[in-house]
Amino acid sequence: MGLFDRQSKNPIIATYRNMGKKITCPNCGNTKFEVRDVLLNTTAMTFFGFDWANKNASAMICTQCSRIEWYFNPPKIINE
Repeated sequence: MGLFDRQSKNPIIATYRNMGKKITCPNCGNTKFEVRDVLLNTTAMTFFGFDWANKNASAMICTQCSRIEWYFNPPKIINE
């Protein structure tokens, strides 16, 4: 299974905000994203078998152009 393999057959596609601002794709201007939680692996933690102790991030994938934006703090869904 790869880093960005589909996690579910029905991913949540929505508009999000972070730090009070609506997130817009800097590449195409789209506002709809699919969000996936990813593990930020480090070489040392992987070497010693402590992958579970690494931090998580949110990868936001633009539904129009597929650009990936990374956020350390999870973005919030905007109810429109």
